[in-house]
Amino acid sequence: MSGSWTDPLKKPASRALAAPAIGVGTFLVYLTTLAPTVATNDAGRFQVAAPILGTGHPTGYPTFIVLGKLFTYLPVGDIAYRMNLMAAVFGALAVALFFLVAREIGGRTLPSSGCALLFAFSATFWSQATLAEVYTMHATFVLGVTYLLLRWRAGSSAALLGAALLYGVSLGNNAGMVLLAPAFAVLLLAGRWRKLTAGLVGLATLEALLGLSIYAYIPLRGFVGAWHNYGDPVHDWADVWALVSGARFQGLMGGSPAELLNGTGRFLAGLMTQIASPVGYALGLILLAGGFFGARALYFRDRMVGVALGLSLAITLLYAVSYRIDDIAVYYIPVYLFLGLFFAVGVSHILERRSETALTGAFAALPLCLAVLALAFNHAAVDRSDYYAERQRSEAIMARLPERAVLYGKLPIVPLTYVKEVEGTREDVTLRWMDGGTQGRHMASDVSSGRPVYVIPDPRYNHIYLGEAIEPYARPVGESGLIRLEPR
Repeated sequence: MSGSWTDPLKKPASRALAAPAIGVGTFLVYLTTLAPTVATNDAGRFQVAAPILGTGHPTGYPTFIVLGKLFTYLPVGDIAYRMNLMAAVFGALAVALFFLVAREIGGRTLPSSGCALLFAFSATFWSQATLAEVYTMHATFVLGVTYLLLRWRAGSSAALLGAALLYGVSLGNNAGMVLLAPAFAVLLLAGRWRKLTAGLVGLATLEALLGLSIYAYIPLRGFVGAWHNYGDPVHDWADVWALVSGARFQGLMGGSPAELLNGTGRFLAGLMTQIASPVGYALGLILLAGGFFGARALYFRDRMVGVALGLSLAITLLYAVSYRIDDIAVYYIPVYLFLGLFFAVGVSHILERRSETALTGAFAALPLCLAVLALAFNHAAVDRSDYYAERQRSEAIMARLPERAVLYGKLPIVPLTYVKEVEGTREDVTLRWMDGGTQGRHMASDVSSGRPVYVIPDPRYNHIYLGEAIEPYARPVGESGLIRLEPR
């Protein structure tokens, strides 16, 4: 349109530099908030599994573990820090890819940059770039496959092969990539199916299977007795299937109207807290309105791309609002991602229809302004640069345990396992994950063995594991922070 708003970065060279500049800048910010050492819960389990090439919790996460092992060779910090660093690296890669995808679907440079940085500094995604978690890598794979399929639609057969390989590998990081298969199929087939020769399809299939072969890691390591996530041993093919299928979590999906309504409410609440209130409420409304407008604009610009990305958002949102777990916030990340892409398109579409004025220039910078607010408001909340609590507690517990002690516990056992298995501290100590199966197999013999046996107390579990279950053979005795079990 004559006289319409023009992109400040008009030169191709300037646009080419934008993606790496955004990625590097984001990475440097993430470094300031990166956790310096071992954590607990799932991050702590990965910090154990990757260095010693063990197996992860359902669904196994072999891609994350193998890549994590490579990061452990970096000569910086302790091994747990290097795993945390991997999350930051993939977080920055995801942000750079966000920009490229936004540009590919019609976003102008400034709005696309702003939306990419807004995604980077949103509270949930940023928090996952500070610890050894899988969600920044998941975002990288989602955006990477999407970008390559968009390039395939633009005429690149090599991009299709890259997308096939990347998709196969991505399933070994987060099985949630299966949810995006319908959307990826739309990008693959719509408008270009006649270009899919038998040779190209065959080669792409081989690439995908090559990537998916990463799952061979699970039986290869599990069957030889490698360390496994507490509660998910891998001894035979039935165990392998139970692990990779996430069987023990499948009962957590809800589908009733009440459950979906409750899940939708949790999602909206999460969206409104991506920047601290009251700014977060305004951000949530802006993203919803701008995302809807951008989805509509993209649909009329390129119907099949609009359908594919809309399908991606809808499927990931439905999955997230149906999943009944406490730490559901991380499952909203793909939804925020696609909503942010639509927002970039929406802002760019409005700019294309307006003459160049100071007001349109300010509007173009709106996503960037929101990103600056997110950076300012969220930094303190997500900062884990002083997160030494788990290491300090683990070292203190190890120091006070007598020789050949046996220690039972729940989540505190995870960083203790890192200190023992990865760093080689107190090899005489036996650590046991506190659950009914472990108690049934070991506790009676541990107590009667003459070895000192302790339990790390936890108010959430003491009533389950320290009551009638141990009464026949042991009695608990409090010891300033630990519970000692004495034979009856």
